[in-house]
Amino acid sequence: MKKPRTSTRRVAGLGTVVSALVGLGIPSAPALAADEPSVIDDSFFFALGTYLVDADTDLELDGRAGEAGTPIDWNKTFGEGTLTRFRLDGQWRFGDSERHKLRAMWFNTDRSESKTVDRDIEWGGETFPVNTKVKGELQYDIIELAYEYAFLRRDTYEISASIGAYYLGLDTKLSATVTGGTGGTTERKVSRDGGFDAPLPVLGLRAQWVLPYDLSLDLAGQYFSANIDEYDGDLQNYRATLTWQPNKWFGLGVGYDWFSADLDVDASKFKGSANWTFSGPMAYYSISF
Repeated sequence: MKKPRTSTRRVAGLGTVVSALVGLGIPSAPALAADEPSVIDDSFFFALGTYLVDADTDLELDGRAGEAGTPIDWNKTFGEGTLTRFRLDGQWRFGDSERHKLRAMWFNTDRSESKTVDRDIEWGGETFPVNTKVKGELQYDIIELAYEYAFLRRDTYEISASIGAYYLGLDTKLSATVTGGTGGTTERKVSRDGGFDAPLPVLGLRAQWVLPYDLSLDLAGQYFSANIDEYDGDLQNYRATLTWQPNKWFGLGVGYDWFSADLDVDASKFKGSANWTFSGPMAYYSISF
């Protein structure tokens, strides 16, 4: 029986097709593999997402003459109300060694609600009497800028140390129509607001792993305690995320983030204490290139 004579021609034909594709500028399989996204190799990574649960916020705004304010558990007093929140993360990896990174984050939440209070509230030197309908407004921005260096780097994972700073911007306001006077017939509008901007340094550690099926795992922790100018307290942030990045321009991630800031503040627009924590699941869309 004669052997088929087509195998050599087929191989030659395949080589001709591959050569033609390369000549047309269409990447071959190895080139495509090299072009796949990698969280520990790509120069840029961006993620836009939101938290699925709300923050817990405890605030106390003292009067200008030093009168102690009433501690307010914002969730218990006002609930969530009208709420917006989102988070933006970005990273730039630079240098021939691919060990240097600049990382930035912005988290914003804005909430507003009116509730009838069940106690007298002293806020900024003003009294909001029990059974008064009070409108509470709260907004804060958290911005982080950090430098990271990967002191341990392998093909599928890296561990980095970081130094950076958080900017915490907080604005609060209570307002109401208060009834008083003889017979309780006199009405007056009352409003007190307060806010501060606090820059706080942080130190941290971070580990990233490249996993099968286009997955990557990211674990990070940051902490700092200091007494700086008008601010005395500590800041902590711990996060774990899992990202699915099948191509450069489309990725989905889920994770859990726990952030806490506990501050005593003696600033011009805010004298008192601020203790807030946001924690819970997060979801985001990401790109990596």
